[in-house]
Amino acid sequence: MPPKSFPKLTAVALLAGLALTACSPSSSSGSTHTSSPSAPSTGTGGSSTPTGEASQAPPPGLGATGNISSPAAHPSIPATGGSPVAASGQQCTSAQLTVAQTDENAGAGQMGFTITFTNTSDRSCTMDGYPGVSYEAVAGKPTGAPAARSGASYHTVTLAPHGTAGATFQDANGQSGYDSGTCQLTDATGLKVYPPGERTALFLPWKTQHCTGSGVHPATIGPVTQG
Repeated sequence: MPPKSFPKLTAVALLAGLALTACSPSSSSGSTHTSSPSAPSTGTGGSSTPTGEASQAPPPGLGATGNISSPAAHPSIPATGGSPVAASGQQCTSAQLTVAQTDENAGAGQMGFTITFTNTSDRSCTMDGYPGVSYEAVAGKPTGAPAARSGASYHTVTLAPHGTAGATFQDANGQSGYDSGTCQLTDATGLKVYPPGERTALFLPWKTQHCTGSGVHPATIGPVTQG
């Protein structure tokens, strides 16, 4: 073969080698596009979801999809509008009651009477325990010590509409057996009466005089009993 044919053979051989290299599956540039989409990766490389994220529990108050859970899963609270209507048999309030002085008695330096409560509302209510009682001087100012509880036992009393209940009040009759310095006799215009459990007082008009000295046994009040 003439010498001038060697360059042509060499060129053919080089072209054949390049064609084989381009078709080879071991090329690193081709390997990044040959992973099968039907088998998701379980490792960290190439995964679109962080490992373990699918097994995390939803936060409190959220459903499994991450949406806010339905209100039906929680107990409903009935809505209330306007002023609440008091149920029959609830505690008597000052707004439902009036007071009066009944069954007066006096003797041996002592006097007493019944403080009578009347339910003026159109529903039943209850009273349970001792009322608070204190004297009131001119211009609404208290005078002397509040009445002490007698210590008698008590139970719940039910007042029907216009029904009554009473509590016994007792005190010294004027100066009684005390000397003037000990008694410190003081004018009063009436009594402030707090029904059991109430902070609003009712006023019982009663012009009288009573001892306000610290050495005087205070007035006493009994529990509410059925009228």
